[in-house]
This record gives sequence, C-alpha cells and structure tokens, in this order.
Amino acid sequence: MKKLPLLACLIFSAASGVAATTVPATAPIDLGSHRQLFLDDHLIEFSTHLTRRVQPVSKHPANPLILRTNEFEGVGVTFPSVIYDEQEKIFKAWVDALGPGVFYLTSKDGIHWDRPRLGLFPQFDPAPNHRVVLSGYEFAIKDAPKDKLDYLRSRERGWKYFCNLGGVVKDPRDPDPQRRYKMSYLWIDRNYVRPGATKSGKMTGLGVAFSPDGIHWTPVNHPVSAAIFDCPLHITFDESRGRWVLLARVFGVSTPEKKAKYAGTENFKHNAGRAVIRLESEDFLHWTPTKGDLVMASDEHDSAMGEIYSLRAIPYEGIQIGLVHYFHNEPGDVRLYFQLAVCRDGKTWQRLSDRSPFIPLGGLGEWDRSTHMPPSSDPLTIGDDIWIYYSGRNIIHPTRWKLADDSPALKELPPFRGGIGLATLKRDRFVAMEASLRPGTLRTKPFLCAGRTLHVNAGVEFGALSVSILNEDGTVRQTAAIPSRDAIDIPVNGLTALSDLAGQPVRLEFTLQNGRLFSFWLN
Repeated sequence: MKKLPLLACLIFSAASGVAATTVPATAPIDLGSHRQLFLDDHLIEFSTHLTRRVQPVSKHPANPLILRTNEFEGVGVTFPSVIYDEQEKIFKAWVDALGPGVFYLTSKDGIHWDRPRLGLFPQFDPAPNHRVVLSGYEFAIKDAPKDKLDYLRSRERGWKYFCNLGGVVKDPRDPDPQRRYKMSYLWIDRNYVRPGATKSGKMTGLGVAFSPDGIHWTPVNHPVSAAIFDCPLHITFDESRGRWVLLARVFGVSTPEKKAKYAGTENFKHNAGRAVIRLESEDFLHWTPTKGDLVMASDEHDSAMGEIYSLRAIPYEGIQIGLVHYFHNEPGDVRLYFQLAVCRDGKTWQRLSDRSPFIPLGGLGEWDRSTHMPPSSDPLTIGDDIWIYYSGRNIIHPTRWKLADDSPALKELPPFRGGIGLATLKRDRFVAMEASLRPGTLRTKPFLCAGRTLHVNAGVEFGALSVSILNEDGTVRQTAAIPSRDAIDIPVNGLTALSDLAGQPVRLEFTLQNGRLFSFWLN
C-alpha cells in the first residue's frame, strides 16, 4: 500500500466508507495509561478495508434474574441500580416496582438474588420484606383503610412526592457517613399551586435522599432541580472534574437538520421531541445550570418519529461510553433499545454511525421482546467481563399508532410486565475494527509513547495481525507479528524500538486479516 503524506491523508469512515480529507493535529495525543478503543476516529489517521462494528453481547441464560415474586412488588421491576460492595463482598440491588416503591436485594454471585427480611413497613407488608421506600403516596392513600392511613401520612413525610427511582450509588468520597448512599428519584407534586395561580397543576423535579446503609433513607423534602420532567434519569460521578453529572430527559427538541428534512411530513408533527440535557453538582444538592444543557437529540439520520428516550454515561478508560436509549416509534414497529455513543470531553456526544442495537431485543414469547430500559448504575467489571444489568418488558410502549398488538390498549395484559436481566461482554469489546480475507490497515495519529510493551485486545485465532512503528516520514521503523489468538491481552514482543521512544511521538500501523481488533495500550 502506498504511504500517505503525514499532513494530508484520507480518512475513511469505517462504517460508511466515505472518504474525507483532514489534517492531523500537530501536537501528539497524550494517551496516558488508558486502553484505546475504536469507538470513533479520535486516534485514527487512516484506515482502509476495515469495518467498525458493534459487537454482540451475551444475555445470561437465566434471564430475567429478578422478577416480581409477590403482590407487594407491583406489576414488574425496572430501573436497576446494582453495585458490588467491596467492603461487604456482596452484590446489592435497588429496583423500582412500578408503583409500590423501591425494593432492596442482595446476592453472593450477582445471579441468584435474596430478599432481606427488613420489615420497615409492617402496616403495609404482612411479613418482613425488602421494601425500603414506600412510594406512590397519592396512590397508596386512595384505598388505604383508616388504621393504615395515619401511619402512611406520618411515615411518608418526605416521600410524599416520590414517583420513580432514578438510581442509587454508594459514595466512599463523602466524609459524612449518613450520606454514604445517595438516591435520585423523580419528584412529582400533582397538586402544586404556582405563585399567582388559582388552580393547582403538576410540578416535577429531581428528588434526592441519603442513607448510611442503603436501607434506611432520609429524603430531602424539596426538589433540588426543576429541570427534570420524567424518568429515566441517570447520575454518575465524573472523577476528572470531581462533580456529579445528571443526564435527564426533556421534550420538544429536534435538530434543525431533522426539522428541515421532515418538514411537512405528516408523522413528524406528532414527534414529542424527547432529548437529553446535562446538569452537574459538587454536593448532590445544588445542580447547574438551572435548565440544563442540551447534549443529545434525534437528528436527520433518525426516522421522522425517532426520539432519544434517555442516555446513560459509562465512565470507561478515560472516556465515556453512552447507552443511548432510542425510541423507534414507527407505524407497526414500536421498540425501545440501546445504541452506543462516545464522549471525550464530558459534554459532546457522538453516536456510532451505524446506530445498530447494542443489546438485541428478545423475540416473540420472550421476556424483553419490546422494551429495554437502561441500568441506573455503572456496569460492573467482574474478572475479564463487563456486566450490564438492564430491565426488559414484554409490552409495547404507549404510542399514537393503532396497533393490532397495542398491549397498553388491551383489557387483559400478560401477568409479567418487567424484569431485570444481565448482559455481558469481554473487556473493551464494545466495538471492533473488522477485516475479512482482504487485509485491512489502520494507522494511528501521532501519540506520546508511554510504555515499553504494546498490548492488544484482538480476535485473530484464525487470522493474522501485525503492527509497525512508523518514522516521522511514514516509513517503517520496526514491525512485529502478533500471535494468532483470541484474547483480551496479547503482549506484542519484537517492538524493541519502543524502549528508545519513551516520551516521544509514535505512530503505529496495524495490518489485520480475517479478525477483529478491539483495543491497544502501552505499559
């Protein structure tokens, strides 16, 4: 292959094959100690005969792992927050029961879940059970007998406006042990009277609560942000900035390009314009900006009725990987599933160009056939695997279309409405640069050499992979063949020149045949 000049090269989009001319940054990229994934072209100077492809996940054969087991758990469970507690050496989960409240579960292996006998609500639970938030105040008092009504009103003081769980995190950074666990939730006051108004109306916001143990919770008795309208809402901690980040849903947003493309289209006028805003906080109580910053909306590459339902940010190797909750809302085809996105500055998101589903929906008769809901917590790294807990439903999301299979309109629904499942993948293997029998080539932009040994995560058990160190003029300085293996960590021997290049700009060129390249790093 003819080498391209350093300052003017062709970059081919791995997904579309469309060529564009660009000039690489003059300053070498500082990779630090992070693994380099290929979710975008951030580090790619040139690639050809390669395809960037979202990789399949493995659904656990025992899915769904968490199901409704008694009448007190509502019609289904969703919005899972799952952590592995390093101190107690157990898995912990908090799930929303779609009405009755938040339930707490524990597990030794993350697969088989126990329901601790807590007994926090004896007037409502005939036996000690695992409910930690008795929600739905306005629903619960509707039919509550007198002997339970007074108890409910006193017990529910701060929980009066709890609607849906946002998520639960364990925060080892907070010096206050009473705030060790933090909860976010959707706050709804359906009888709020605004200043100057004569009639009441619905007021929504972000509610938060704190707990020393994840079981006994104290809510803050007012919404801490008025920018929140609906669930899901997702909070994560940005280690690089020392701030909490909230990604939440708004309505009525479409990009100018999408508006131009679908102007006059009959269906487009019914698009609700779901989109995602971003807020941040140092203390979990004060969130800015007041109305949030818009970070993602559907665009001209989506269908007329496609919307961004929510966005979960996953901190990973110095970047953020997004689970984009996409609402595919077309006549006769209504689905909610995940796409992938990447963010490198904490604010600017780029969806992978093929926008294919990351976790496939189930088929007819399966538990997650119509709807996936994202986790309310970060995925867990268990050994060499990444575990992603998610919720699924077998009923179709409400829509304006009159569908023969429109489950919300049916008088009788299946007894199952939702459960929690587990999807896993090997470390780094969200996407791959793939080559068939015709060899493909990937050349990196210049980056600072921060180690003596190159490692790759690749699947070339029946293929071939080699890598070259390039000189400043693009000529080859040294080449090494990579063992034909399928492994998440393959040390590359033979690149002795790396020892002489510490702290200097380096450019690598990979040649791949009949295989997949997932990531590389230096140490």
